[in-house]
Amino acid sequence: MFSSFLRSTSNPSLLRPLLLSSAAILTAATANNYNYVTNNTKCEQSTAPETKRRDSIVEEGLTTRKFYFYNTPAASSISSKRTNIYTLPSSLTLSRDITSLLGLPLSRLSVGKYADGETSVKVEDGCRGKDVFVVCSTVDDDSLIECLLTISTLRRASAKSICCIIPYYGYSRSDQKKAPRTPIAAADISLMFTTMGVDSVICMDLHNDSLRGFWDNGVPVDHLQPVPVAAAWFYEEVGVEDLCVVAPHEGQVARASDFRKRLQKLSGVDVPMAFVSKSRSHHGTREGEYEPILVGEVKGKTVIIVDDIISSGNTMLKVNELLHDAGCSKSYGYATHGLFSSPTVLKEFSESSMEYVLVTNTIYHKKGSLPEKVKQLSVAPLVAEAVARTVGKRSVSGILNEEDE
Repeated sequence: MFSSFLRSTSNPSLLRPLLLSSAAILTAATANNYNYVTNNTKCEQSTAPETKRRDSIVEEGLTTRKFYFYNTPAASSISSKRTNIYTLPSSLTLSRDITSLLGLPLSRLSVGKYADGETSVKVEDGCRGKDVFVVCSTVDDDSLIECLLTISTLRRASAKSICCIIPYYGYSRSDQKKAPRTPIAAADISLMFTTMGVDSVICMDLHNDSLRGFWDNGVPVDHLQPVPVAAAWFYEEVGVEDLCVVAPHEGQVARASDFRKRLQKLSGVDVPMAFVSKSRSHHGTREGEYEPILVGEVKGKTVIIVDDIISSGNTMLKVNELLHDAGCSKSYGYATHGLFSSPTVLKEFSESSMEYVLVTNTIYHKKGSLPEKVKQLSVAPLVAEAVARTVGKRSVSGILNEEDE
């Protein structure tokens, strides 16, 4: 099998063209009387970040000119003898960047499907007695099952500890009963993870911070916020002159306020803020009717609309129209998670009056699939720092200087 070839090849450099040509290499095999396809992923020992060019440190996405929240010496002190990092297909490229920054190899994990559609998982690199990290954005039900089975496999393989890094937490918007006889799916998903045996969790920009309370059995959840990283990007690329930060609805005021505070801390200049008050009839539907009311002054200003998720894109596009009607000079958008679930949403952003929309790479998009007006910011440095601090038993919230260490 091809997986045997990967293990037996004496010259790893021969594998590089195969590994970099696609996110996964598919090969047919037979096991336990099931025909299945194995998705082999492997990352070789990375060059230390200090020796790389500044613009080549990450494979996917953009980075700020300066790393504000990443400490290279601390991150590069992790030993591969005590720590393994595995990835699932939904976060493969992001994981490569994380391990490259940490100077670690990406541990091998095979994921695929049996002929009947069931998910197959095999951990190729041993993890007995090691601190293990699993990186997986649960963007769909397949990625969720893959992640759960991987955690269970690692637990049965005697991993010392298992930390699941979830850049995008699927079902996060289902955090309450919106109608009688409906589930609170975000709570149910967290129960699945704790049942499988996860010891700790790192999430990124949860839809609601209270989701951390859904995790049972005392599982600690670190909530990373990419918003300050995005604010640093706009500070470097756009500046703060005549700038106004806008929350697209009441639920995003706190997130937009954090964005504004980081801009003010970086620039030393007061940045005004506005928000849109609205009432929508149906969550997540383009047909939902609402009457937006702008609270604040944006005339003649450059505005940045700050949200957590872009799904249909309806909210940000309508708010953008409202801001231009109110006289703003330029508009930008930011959202941590770029789902782009509507088939026309990317075209609508391309044809909009916005300069561009910035999203992070918590959700993978094929190279070249995003239009020019949609840019991706890499969160790999932020996650790498969180991993280093977790291994070193240091404060993760201290990355953003939210508390004294």
